[in-house]
Amino acid sequence: MRVVVFGASGVQGAHQVPVLAHAGHSVVAVSRNPKPLSIDGVEIETVAADFNDSSILSEILKGAQVIFLNLPSTSFNPSEPILAAAQAIGTAAKENGVGLIVFNTSMPVPEIPQGIKAQDDRREMRRLLRESGVPVISIQPVVYLDNLLEGWALPPIRDRNTVVYCHKPSLEVSWICHHDVAQLMVAAMQRPDLAGRNIAVGGPETVRLEQLTEKLSRAWGRKLEYECQTVPDFCDKISQTMQGRGLETERIVQQMFKAYTYYNEAEDEPFKIDMEPVLRELRVELTPIEVWARRRSPPGW
Repeated sequence: MRVVVFGASGVQGAHQVPVLAHAGHSVVAVSRNPKPLSIDGVEIETVAADFNDSSILSEILKGAQVIFLNLPSTSFNPSEPILAAAQAIGTAAKENGVGLIVFNTSMPVPEIPQGIKAQDDRREMRRLLRESGVPVISIQPVVYLDNLLEGWALPPIRDRNTVVYCHKPSLEVSWICHHDVAQLMVAAMQRPDLAGRNIAVGGPETVRLEQLTEKLSRAWGRKLEYECQTVPDFCDKISQTMQGRGLETERIVQQMFKAYTYYNEAEDEPFKIDMEPVLRELRVELTPIEVWARRRSPPGW
């Protein structure tokens, strides 16, 4: 199949391109600033595009059968252009006869709104895509293992052998890696009958932060400690790192406080996923935490 990956140079799209290529599909990698890309010596078609430019979108989608859609987070970016991009992509997909959109929400999207803007925006993107008339499967991951190796989670692991995360001690989390989300999206595109479904996905193991740390310690061959960061402390640290960056710090921190309070306290346990029924429909082999960790280690070690 000819599959167009939007957001192909981001950390999530960058995992989807090789999984598609290794499965034998013809991949078009779309991003604002693409770099030359090859997989196993085969050059991948790359396209630079503004996701709101309808003429470019129409050209990109000629002959495409499937779209893999990754859109930027609205936690730290203005919502309006990203929502407009979802609508423009959906419209162009319909006009060019695209058969299916597999939408990666990049985060949990509960069916009952929680007043968390990033989630509400993803829900609206999903609605706009479906209103286009193109069938849509929504893949909705929980927490990424890959987050441990970047951003604010990396320095305490790298510098003081401590896993610090804003999870209460009893919180059970089905950590998943970017590679497995890519695998699940490829499996989903083989099941067009699942169009209309919103599928929450996690990894093969559900663990508390203490258990995650034990697994990482074994895989990386060094003793790690862990720290269950409180929501207020986490938000205070985020606020400090945002100073001077020209962002709407107060609004963003308020939303982060609301989101992480929900993740830690919600009765529906949004970070805990029973993958058995999912894997009956999307038949992939998920990556255990220790296997993932043995393949990757913190930068700087």
